[in-house]
Amino acid sequence: MTCENHSNVDASQETRLTVQALKIERLEEKQEELRERLKVVEKWVIGAAAVLAAGVTLIGFATNISKAYL
Repeated sequence: MTCENHSNVDASQETRLTVQALKIERLEEKQEELRERLKVVEKWVIGAAAVLAAGVTLIGFATNISKAYL
């Protein structure tokens, strides 16, 4: 292997490493974006669950009150 060939391989490897590093950086940014979106969805789900729980509780109270007056 000549010195010139060796430097070409090194340059090629360096280019590939740089490309891979950029891909990793983009993927990390995308991952963070997806985590933020997931947090928003989790808040909506928790809110919806709270509303449903409150509704079921109120219906239960109303049913028991109506039974008491019958």
